[in-house]
Amino acid sequence: MMENNEIMEVSEKGIKVRDIEVITAEIKDLRRQAQTMALMYVVEIGRRLVEAKQALPYGEWGNWLKNEVEFSQSTATNYMRLFDEYGAAQISIFGASVDSQTFAKLPYSKALQLLAVPKEEREEFAKEIGVDDKSVSELKEAIAERDRARKEAAEAQERENALAESLAEAEAATAKAQEKAAEAEALQAELEKQKTEVAAAKEKAEKFRTAWKEAEANPNVPKAELERIQKEAEEAAKKKVEAEASKALEEAKKKAEEAQKEARAAKQAEEDALRRLDETEKRLKTASPEVTAFKALFDTMQETAAKLRGMVAKIRQTDPEMADKLTNALKALGASLA
Repeated sequence: MMENNEIMEVSEKGIKVRDIEVITAEIKDLRRQAQTMALMYVVEIGRRLVEAKQALPYGEWGNWLKNEVEFSQSTATNYMRLFDEYGAAQISIFGASVDSQTFAKLPYSKALQLLAVPKEEREEFAKEIGVDDKSVSELKEAIAERDRARKEAAEAQERENALAESLAEAEAATAKAQEKAAEAEALQAELEKQKTEVAAAKEKAEKFRTAWKEAEANPNVPKAELERIQKEAEEAAKKKVEAEASKALEEAKKKAEEAQKEARAAKQAEEDALRRLDETEKRLKTASPEVTAFKALFDTMQETAAKLRGMVAKIRQTDPEMADKLTNALKALGASLA
């Protein structure tokens, strides 16, 4: 009786042949097992290569590889890296072994590709993408896609940090402008207070003069004496009031002007910060990965075009006709890119 749904047929030579799908599946399974064994042996070889390199005299490593074990430097390096990355942590008296069941079934070529992923992230990444079901080329593309995604995420974070920095700068400038404006307003109020006090002092002096005029009309006080006293008092009061008023007004005016100047400077700083914030936002809007990649390619093309023009100039010295043809080819290329 046939088992496992195997279909047996008789060939022309009388040999029983099983179903091709069964044969194919067995071959694939055996090949997978062979590849798995290959990684285990590679790890073991890598362990011994590390040991051999330590045992050999300085300068003999390359010759020993070539003459004794027929390995290239790059192959030996790969084997030792695979041992270090996949087997070193589990080494024992029984030798090296692959340190995770996730990697234990991997073929050598896939294990080598996965070295591009940091060790602490490698197993999770392998499980996430289903490494067993990926071809080597698909695995390589998955790793490249991971790197691109991480790079774009880092660039996005950098752009976000730049925007936050500009925003904080604008907010700080606005707060400073408001603070300086408040100081200027307070000093302006102080100036007005000083003006009021000066006016009150002048009013008091005027009352003093009026009182002296009334005293002047008193017949009991000699007129000459009253005039002398009045004049001295008026002059003294006038000088004192004018001196104090002038000084107070000058100081208040100076402080008010300085405060207004600082307020204007703070306002300008606020406007500059807001302008930089706006420029940052505009720059970030155009800083997509595609635009960045386009700019890099465009810069490269410009450099290449400059080199080509230089080569055409040299060719023109010996072969003008060929130089004309090359110049037309460059113009056609430029037109096709427009």
